[in-house]
Amino acid sequence: MNSNRRTFLATAAAGATILANSNRAEAEGTYNRNAMDAILRKPARHHLIIGSPRINGFAAMRSAAHIMGGYQFAFGEGPGTINVVVALYGPSSILMLMNDAFWAKSKAFELATQLGDMPAAMLKTDRNPFYHAHSSLNPHDDPSDINGYWHDYSVEAVTKRGVHWFICTEAMLTASRELARLGDGDPATNFAQLKAHLLPGTLIVPSGSQTLVVAQEMHYTYQAA
Repeated sequence: MNSNRRTFLATAAAGATILANSNRAEAEGTYNRNAMDAILRKPARHHLIIGSPRINGFAAMRSAAHIMGGYQFAFGEGPGTINVVVALYGPSSILMLMNDAFWAKSKAFELATQLGDMPAAMLKTDRNPFYHAHSSLNPHDDPSDINGYWHDYSVEAVTKRGVHWFICTEAMLTASRELARLGDGDPATNFAQLKAHLLPGTLIVPSGSQTLVVAQEMHYTYQAA
């Protein structure tokens, strides 16, 4: 048996193992459904869930910021009248919720680039390019200042404004396999690393797509990003 075939079989076996483990975990109910329900049932006048399978030029964060700003400033409702949840369910979009340590040591940048989802002007660094604020995070900034807090489309900024994050297990499994194909470890190790390097406050859900259904059954408005 040649080395390429052995590598292929080893990768396939590892992928099958983590998929079996994931299915078993779901069947055993190890996902924190209570935590998911607590977020979705948070009292608010308006409820929005944004589904994002791709990075798509910061689309999820941009949509969240614009919609929250519309209610807060244009409609004069003030802060906190809308509960916004973002569900990331693609192998590139989930990378936005990984910490700097993961981006520094993995091929996250290469994976997003291969999937055609890394903004062309973005250069590789040792930090998550989607997390860190572009503003001073000052809520006293003028809402019309395009460089200020209210137009900061980073994960850090919109999280401070109250956005909640769901990350899809199936997308994490896909990303684990794709990273392995890029020569970045094996699927089982990659899956463990993804889980270990999530940004604080991120909630793992069985399926991002299913989460969109659950939220809409609870009368959330759905926005694609």
